[in-house]
Amino acid sequence: MSQIVIAASDLKSVVARILQAKGMGAADAGVLADTIAWADQRGVGSHGIARLPMYLRIIDTGELDPVAVPEIRNAAAATFAIDGHKCAGPVAMKLALEEGARRARAFGVGFGIMRGATHTGAIGYYAHKAAEAGLAAIMLNGGPPNMAYHGARVASLATSPIAMGAPSNEGPVVLDMATATIANGRLQQAMELGKPIPAGAALTKDGAPTTDPATADILLPLGGPKGSGLSFMIECMTGVLAARPLLAAMIGPGGERRHIHNATIILIDIAAFRPLEDFKRDMSELGAAVKALPRLDPDAEILLPGERGARTFADRAQHGIPVAAADWKKLVKAAAALGVEAPAAIES
Repeated sequence: MSQIVIAASDLKSVVARILQAKGMGAADAGVLADTIAWADQRGVGSHGIARLPMYLRIIDTGELDPVAVPEIRNAAAATFAIDGHKCAGPVAMKLALEEGARRARAFGVGFGIMRGATHTGAIGYYAHKAAEAGLAAIMLNGGPPNMAYHGARVASLATSPIAMGAPSNEGPVVLDMATATIANGRLQQAMELGKPIPAGAALTKDGAPTTDPATADILLPLGGPKGSGLSFMIECMTGVLAARPLLAAMIGPGGERRHIHNATIILIDIAAFRPLEDFKRDMSELGAAVKALPRLDPDAEILLPGERGARTFADRAQHGIPVAAADWKKLVKAAAALGVEAPAAIES
């Protein structure tokens, strides 16, 4: 695959400047740019620079208001709700992370609902940030339907990612997964690269199984009824709980898909239950025990949640982020259209 390599700092800078040229304030543009660069640096290209054209498009359609300010409402003791007012999802999630951490320090746990923002980016980003701050985190995300309910042949659920994170002596341990067999962003990447997708991962728009990403229109749930059950309950625990249900109106007769995301964020102050250093020690001991287990394949290392991404992040911090040629062309085109200078590549 033809690639361009770019420094993480340059990627953040050009994305932030492009977003500012589209009307977003410098601070908010920096937040969104950081989540994009973080995803690419971790090897989660489905939520990295490949998403930038989508963000620019929904600014143009009015689905994302680049100057919207998320607002904290219904705050009481350990709980709070945030109205995104169509702001960039990472901007609302940053506020939720800060407010949740503050309440967790005060009450042992912070439980928040974020409603009415746009795409949140890689949800593991926020769980990772929480773990770095000595908190345990559970994140749930609900969005528009792009996955079939088990047994259905139409888009009826969101891929509803889940992230859980906790600190250890080796750094954050973070699980970040979608409830679909493959994430929607990875489907888009496969389509651009012309690579087949696994059997049982998607349907065509007519509900027929396919491995051709060009005809794949509807994702399938991970583990069949397990994945669809998880996604269904995440809609209940995000949109329905937040009085901003998404799916029922979108999948019903005459329903129209809208670009809107809700999330639930639960932060736990570990120090309220036991000394943080003791918790981190026990996390490290658990990880070491798992990694030392007898292997099915002697040559295949056993990895903990997020371990591969952490290694990729460290490598790309030193050597730069590889960007697919197609995504690089889109980045350069967007920058040129807005009068923004594109950064120089490290190598081609």
